[in-house]
Amino acid sequence: MRALFEYFPNIYLVANSIVYGILVFLFIVDANTWFYNLGILPSVQVGFTELKTIYIGLMAAIGVFSILAAMFSHLQLAGLIFALISYSILAAVRSYGMFVDGFSSDLMTQLLLAEIISAFLALIALVFRYKLE
Repeated sequence: MRALFEYFPNIYLVANSIVYGILVFLFIVDANTWFYNLGILPSVQVGFTELKTIYIGLMAAIGVFSILAAMFSHLQLAGLIFALISYSILAAVRSYGMFVDGFSSDLMTQLLLAEIISAFLALIALVFRYKLE
């Protein structure tokens, strides 16, 4: 059981960075299809620059930070807290849009589920981290 407590936080962070790496790759290869699937095609070309900045740039930064947090123990706590906060807020804002504003799709539902699960796993990783102390 001690091994689970010890390794789960880093396993979570590495898995998180792999997921973001895959997403970045998918958006680099065919961003327009993903923007279409998300229902966020911009009305003018300059909008693609903004969307790519967020969907490629920010996701790449999150993935890099996540892997760094797994590699360097002094960053682990920050990485786990960041994951918990970011996934929780993403889920809250997406929930508001889906359930209060009433705009959703199957993909939005899947993303919400992934965000809730990711926030829960980040919380578990934080609990496991503190069980070792």
